[in-house]
Amino acid sequence: MNNKEYGLVLAGGGIKGAYQVGVGKALKELGVNITAITGASIGSINGAFMLQDNLEEMIKIYENITITDIVEVNSKIDSEKDLLSISNIRKVFKEYVENKGLENTPLKELLTNNLDLDLIYNSNIDYGLISYSFKNKKPIQLFKKDIPKEKLIDYILASSCFPIFKSQKIGDIELVDGGFFDNAPINMLIDKGYKNIIVVDVQGIGFNKKTTSKDIYIKLLSPSEDLGGLFYFNHKNIKKNIKIGYLDTMKAFSKMQGNYFYFSQKEFKKMLDYFNLQMIEGLELAGKIYNMDRYKVYSFNEFIKELYEKHKEAEKKYKLIKKSFQNKSIKETFKNMQNSEIILCFALDVYIGRPTAKKFKILDSYVKAVEALLELENYEES
Repeated sequence: MNNKEYGLVLAGGGIKGAYQVGVGKALKELGVNITAITGASIGSINGAFMLQDNLEEMIKIYENITITDIVEVNSKIDSEKDLLSISNIRKVFKEYVENKGLENTPLKELLTNNLDLDLIYNSNIDYGLISYSFKNKKPIQLFKKDIPKEKLIDYILASSCFPIFKSQKIGDIELVDGGFFDNAPINMLIDKGYKNIIVVDVQGIGFNKKTTSKDIYIKLLSPSEDLGGLFYFNHKNIKKNIKIGYLDTMKAFSKMQGNYFYFSQKEFKKMLDYFNLQMIEGLELAGKIYNMDRYKVYSFNEFIKELYEKHKEAEKKYKLIKKSFQNKSIKETFKNMQNSEIILCFALDVYIGRPTAKKFKILDSYVKAVEALLELENYEES
């Protein structure tokens, strides 16, 4: 990477912020020169941790965190589901009404125990956050030079004060989540003179302001798939989201290639020696339908071998039930097939049987994968 200076904006989005940890890991490996970070809500928390330059510790916290590390909930909740899920929301709402908001003392303890304020203030990277005052109807946008060291954690808590939490009082002002004004505080960096900005959106809840200048370069990093709920503290899902953040960033900076999967540039070039871009997209679509692991970096041979094996397994299953659909229309057959792997084999069977016929609209979403699988068969035979 060149030494161009970038500002990094970390948007709010609850536990989905795990994605930003993966992004941070990739940016560090790529040598991207980040000289300032601004954040809202979970973004303000992640930004503070990033200034400590200890991503491994950050990852460890995320991989072990539970809802009780964030908020006090006296009612018995289903910790395997999002705090705001249907099975939990009634209990949460009841406590919210009774206590005029949930207590986020556990989060304060987590930040106090894990943030090194000296490291943050001595870092060469600038740091800013945003919160909001309902009373004054205006945002509080501050950089670290404007925040007394002993008040930083209070301001981070204010920035990440989600609506179900009790508001954070600093002095005589009550502050709430920065997402109420701007969930991705890009303008804080624009006003600082930054021309190159990386924005990490995690599809959280909040408002997004228009940028105050169009004379800037913005590189948007956004999840390639759904990250789950705002308060879905499932450790398997959290680990997956960290990995997706890392892989998406590597792809965004052209260190990896692929449509639904991830390949190094070298391995993707090998694929291009045998298949064109359209066929590669179709092969990846087939791999997605066959539920291949989408969170690993494949070599060309690994991907093709595994896809071929998955395809043959699906064909065996399809042949076992094929006779039961012989006297039914394509539309009726499609309706009765619940498994997408079997549908793909059925679509391939239809395509082979009528290669010059017009494509059936009901199977349109499978056509790219079908055509690619025909090429894969030819490749395996050659």
